[in-house]
Amino acid sequence: MFLLDLHCDTITRLYRGEHLQSGDNQLRENQAHLSLKRMGGGWGQCFAIFLPDEYCGQRAIEEFETCYAYFQHQIAENQDLVQQVRTAEEMESVIKAEKIAAVLTVEGGSVLAGDLSRVQTLVDAVVKILTFTWNGRNELASGTLTDEGLTPLGRAVIPLLEQGGIIIDVSHLNETGFWELDQIAGKPFIASHSNARSVCDHPRNLTDQQFKRLVQRGGLVGINFCPQFISSLENPNFDALAAHIQHFLELGGEDILALGSDYDGTDVPEWLNPGEKLWNFSELLEKRFGKELAEKICWRNALDFFYRYEAQGEATSQS
Repeated sequence: MFLLDLHCDTITRLYRGEHLQSGDNQLRENQAHLSLKRMGGGWGQCFAIFLPDEYCGQRAIEEFETCYAYFQHQIAENQDLVQQVRTAEEMESVIKAEKIAAVLTVEGGSVLAGDLSRVQTLVDAVVKILTFTWNGRNELASGTLTDEGLTPLGRAVIPLLEQGGIIIDVSHLNETGFWELDQIAGKPFIASHSNARSVCDHPRNLTDQQFKRLVQRGGLVGINFCPQFISSLENPNFDALAAHIQHFLELGGEDILALGSDYDGTDVPEWLNPGEKLWNFSELLEKRFGKELAEKICWRNALDFFYRYEAQGEATSQS
């Protein structure tokens, strides 16, 4: 079994914590859910640079640049453990070589600082996923704490991101924005870390209609470990999380379900902390849903999506 997780905030959490350098490995590992040394190999991880709602303009640019430099520093310092990957083929190769495949993502469209030309900055940094919003409003759209949809800039940036090979992530985007984006997007989009609202009535979770649309479009949905998105229990157990998976399966989601832990971006249930317990979760999935489906959720669906997305981009460039 391999793992491919669509969302964590580890890089941002560590950078904002102590600006730790490579010599402080033990302290750094104790501060985060995820540790390169504890994770082991055979793991693909999407590392998000997170920009809160209040970051905009030059502040957002500087935050991205400093966190990106920190990310690159950690990759260079741990070359024996991790490699940043640019393509699905590289991702699969690194995972199967029992190393960590690092995928760079950004959570917060304010990274563009209202300037469409900055899409190229993300392309150059090999950002593979952009989450349009956090919970509030930015230059592109509004999150789940608001009811406004996409801005004119948000609508205009969609084809530019798709042309640049950057996947659009609708986690945190409100329903108005979701459906507006669905009308414009030419390629599939994802919800990197969202659960089922029918199981847990939280605005961060997907409605059945949203999920069915993601199925129709060949998208991807990462299961989130945040307790508030799982149930009303303070420390929800595996059964509570499995209920979201079961519900999504009943909606036709066998081929679009993935992992979207949200490690280091939220608290997680005790049985999933620290992050290497994701291996135990994969075993529980196999016992509950069988080996084939567990492998799909743990890594295969996500990897297949990256391959499909790249193939669509190649087809477009050749047409």
